[in-house]
Amino acid sequence: MMRLFSPLLALALLWLPACGNVLYPRIESKMWTSYFHLQEVKPGMTKQEVITKMGPPRVTEEGAKPGLTVLMYQTHTMDTEGSETIRGGLTPLVFQDDRLVGIGQRAYNRAMAFPSRDAVNPPYVLPR
Repeated sequence: MMRLFSPLLALALLWLPACGNVLYPRIESKMWTSYFHLQEVKPGMTKQEVITKMGPPRVTEEGAKPGLTVLMYQTHTMDTEGSETIRGGLTPLVFQDDRLVGIGQRAYNRAMAFPSRDAVNPPYVLPR
């Protein structure tokens, strides 16, 4: 029994590292670093303070509205229902006049004046 078990264990140990690249190809250490540093970011921080803590953003949006800047960091591998990510796992950090005013999809939608998925429409009332 032990003679059979040892070669199988050795094969399994050789196979596991290769399997990780197939099952989780998009997991990157930079993504995890961004995710954990995001927990230290607080509203009111300047854009430079956030960049110093988080590193350079993956995407920067400017010019949609005066004084508005959005830095996007890869924090997830994909968007999921109810998550605060957009465009394939990017978490937006919204700055107004160089100060952080919001984090996540809802803050981004508010800043861009997109209708929120969470908005509840009031019932329609017929005029009298």
